[in-house]
Amino acid sequence: MRDIFQFAIEFEQENQEFYRDCAENAKNEKLQEVFVELAEEEEKHERIIRDLARDRSEEKVESDIVTDAQKAFQEIAADFERDPSGALTADQVDVYLEARELERKSNSFYSEKADETDDEKVAGAFKKLAREEKKHEEILENIIQMVNKPNTWLEDPEWYHLDEY
Repeated sequence: MRDIFQFAIEFEQENQEFYRDCAENAKNEKLQEVFVELAEEEEKHERIIRDLARDRSEEKVESDIVTDAQKAFQEIAADFERDPSGALTADQVDVYLEARELERKSNSFYSEKADETDDEKVAGAFKKLAREEKKHEEILENIIQMVNKPNTWLEDPEWYHLDEY
C-alpha cells in the first residue's frame, strides 16, 4: 500500500509544478488564477494522501473549484466583450491538452486504486479524489475550447459547460 501512496504523492507534486508553470505562462490574469487554484488543489490532494498513508483521517476532499472557475470564465468573457484584442490565444493549447491528460490519468489512477483496495477509508478517499480530478479535467476542457474558439465559445449562452457536483 505504501507504494501506491508514494506514487500518488509524486503524481500530485508533478501536477502542482505543472500548474504553477501554466500560471506563470498564462497571459490572462483570470486564467492564471484558475491555474494557481488547480495547483493548490493538487497540493491539498497531496496532504490528503500523506494523511491516509499515516493512517489518519483525510480532510475534506471536495472543493468549490468549479464555481470559482465558472466565475473566472465569466470574467474572461466580460473582458473579451470590452476588448476583443485581449482575447486568449491558442498558442498554449498543447499545454492545456497535456494538463487535461494529466487529470484523466489522475482520475483513472484513483478510480482503479479505489477498486483494488480493501481499506474502505482509502477506497472512499480515492473515489472522492477521482471525482475532484474529473472536475479539473472538465475545467481544462473548457479552457481548451475557450482558447481554440474564443469568438463562438464566449458568445454561447451556455458557454461554461461545467457540471455542479
